[in-house]
Amino acid sequence: MGFDRLTGQESVKSRLKDIVAEPSACSLLFEGVEGIGKHLFAKETAKAILCSNRSRSGACGKCPSCKYIDAGTHPDLIEVEPTENRKSIRISDLREIIRDAEVKPQISDFKVLIINADKTMSDCQNLMLKSLEEPSEHIVYILLCSDTSKILRTIMSRVIEIPFREYTDDEMKSILRQNGGEDVDDRKLEFLSVFSSNVPGKALSLLNDPDFLEERDHIFDLVMRMPGLGYTDVLYDEFDYFNKNHDKIDELLLLLIWTLGDIASAIAVRDPQNIKNADKKEDIIRFVSQNSYVTLLNISNAEQAVTDFIEASSVNTSFEPACCNMLLRIHKELRYEKSR
Repeated sequence: MGFDRLTGQESVKSRLKDIVAEPSACSLLFEGVEGIGKHLFAKETAKAILCSNRSRSGACGKCPSCKYIDAGTHPDLIEVEPTENRKSIRISDLREIIRDAEVKPQISDFKVLIINADKTMSDCQNLMLKSLEEPSEHIVYILLCSDTSKILRTIMSRVIEIPFREYTDDEMKSILRQNGGEDVDDRKLEFLSVFSSNVPGKALSLLNDPDFLEERDHIFDLVMRMPGLGYTDVLYDEFDYFNKNHDKIDELLLLLIWTLGDIASAIAVRDPQNIKNADKKEDIIRFVSQNSYVTLLNISNAEQAVTDFIEASSVNTSFEPACCNMLLRIHKELRYEKSR
């Protein structure tokens, strides 16, 4: 139970265990990229602090307080996020929350405020600063932040920073298996981990998104089929696919770059070990064998076509001609020509 049920972040868990062993009013700042697990650890920390039978390992998971946490009804746990679909937290909302937090806890020894600091503007941060400078003896603040450069230096000087680090490959596999990936092939889990930069939140989002895996297969198959496609296939069918998925273009282009990069690895080394699409390694090696005319220069030119499209998109170039140009350039590099 407690922190031991969470995977990875051993240094974070060690520090949190020390804090909850003898809790007191304090201000913590969990810092790490979005999706790294800050909110999950914050909830477990709050659960431990509010628990009636806490130990150094964390919450007992059985007392009424823990059950209230699990049900999302604990009166002494307050989570602060923007309301009414706003992009940031309103100072009027935060002022009211802090005022209410000053009132003594209802069922626990403390009150815990989990605040999404990424959604606070300078006015809210200045308001928080007053509470952090003169904290009530029963309030524990947990601020969640992905970019500390946007947090006031005066706030940073008054909090205990707890940085979150990248997960290992084995930890990522464990997290994915525990959250819906128990029947997924190891190599596919590896792909999801690498694509998400070992960020659990993003990897889990991709795992539970059937469209992503279909998109990944479509882009991979597009590159594999490119030598046999005609101009019509490229200009109509494939452009139509990119156009319909315009809102996911960054994701599609990264998948495209990765597939081309894997082909380059297979051209350079007969048995590549560090390819991104590890679960499709045999297909990549087969492609290189069947299309021996494709060189590293061809792949470099194809990758440059993707890069040029990305740069063109950044300056608001018309999508259709830029995308078609990219696809035709890739097609030119991968199709067979007698004149090669």
